[in-house]
Amino acid sequence: MLKFEPKDPDIETLVGRIRRGLIDLQPDFQRGEVWPASKKQRLIDSILRRWHIPPIHLVAREDGTFDVLDGQQRLTAIRDFVRNDFPVGSKIEPLDAGIEGLSGLRYNDLPPAVRNSFDTFPIRIFELRDYSSEEPHELFFRLNQPTTLTEAEKRNAFIGSPRNQVKQLTRWAIDEGMTPERIGFSNARMAYDDLLARFLITVEQGTLLEKVTAAKVTNRYRRDDEFSERVLTEAKAALKHVLSSPPFQARAEGVKPNKATIHTWLCVAAKLHRSDSLSALGEVLDSTMLWVEQSRFLRDMHARMGPTASGTLAVFHDRSTSRVADVSSVILRDLTAWMFLAWHLGVTGPTDTSRPTELTRISANPLLQLGHEFALSNDAWEFVRQEPSDLDAGLLSFATRADWGGASWL
Repeated sequence: MLKFEPKDPDIETLVGRIRRGLIDLQPDFQRGEVWPASKKQRLIDSILRRWHIPPIHLVAREDGTFDVLDGQQRLTAIRDFVRNDFPVGSKIEPLDAGIEGLSGLRYNDLPPAVRNSFDTFPIRIFELRDYSSEEPHELFFRLNQPTTLTEAEKRNAFIGSPRNQVKQLTRWAIDEGMTPERIGFSNARMAYDDLLARFLITVEQGTLLEKVTAAKVTNRYRRDDEFSERVLTEAKAALKHVLSSPPFQARAEGVKPNKATIHTWLCVAAKLHRSDSLSALGEVLDSTMLWVEQSRFLRDMHARMGPTASGTLAVFHDRSTSRVADVSSVILRDLTAWMFLAWHLGVTGPTDTSRPTELTRISANPLLQLGHEFALSNDAWEFVRQEPSDLDAGLLSFATRADWGGASWL
């Protein structure tokens, strides 16, 4: 059974252990160092006032070292201050004349009496011992429920097969080019892990009609069964294609994807891969992604479009920036993406706008494999040509009748 051993070492002792590598500030389940200098200074201010700070939870290893389960940011701030990385803050409420007199001083510049008081400040530590493999991480999850950790950071404490697979896939995707320069946002606060976990679950459930909520992802992490090889293979194939495609490879002019649009393109690529059509239709998908993404920011493109094309694009872009995780938004982005893919392929499309690219020669096999999807895309364009007053609601009604994204879609 999990045991808590309370200790009260002073700051000098704790910093010494960190320097000697006896306390690991960044075990696998922890997030990166994200506190800004102002927040670190408020913690140091609290210690200088000798105020209580929350306890630290350490997980004891068999080799005598410790992982920080909770309190990483506090220990990091203390370590950084002691190594002179930042000074004492100024004008931190409530104002204190004694503290204000230290404003701007770094650790090495503190008066001896103040530095001694800081070094001997005790911090309550709970050392976790005699635990099962699940207990520390469940505790981490519960401790951080009320905090500002992102859902992805909280889930990262569940050590198990699904979490490990997502982390491995994220590292692989970064090596393949999933970088801020290509996709427009970084992995700060584990954004990539969150995107890929949701994508894996979408592929695993095989339908777009089930919302992938934060709770669903957390529950999937709690289970210890792995994502299947099929799911991982399809996810990797989709990622590899999307990340290496021209619009993302060089961040072409006007291309500013977000998590919602990337999720949609990954789902389209995964479906193409599952039908053995990604290789044959990959170039057309690249052209479609580039055209759709650029159309959001290059206004001169809209001047060359008729209302059918521009109205359908407006649905895609609106559902990429608001209500992005709703099932209706996922469905409408996917439907309109396929409509534009069919247009670029020459299967169907709006009659009031010239096709943006020359037709690419392909074999008939992909069209046969995806005949149902392209037939529905043609029906969707026929529906749009009737110029309904509300394209968003109209296309959603069409998608519902067609069971777009239903069972075994992916």
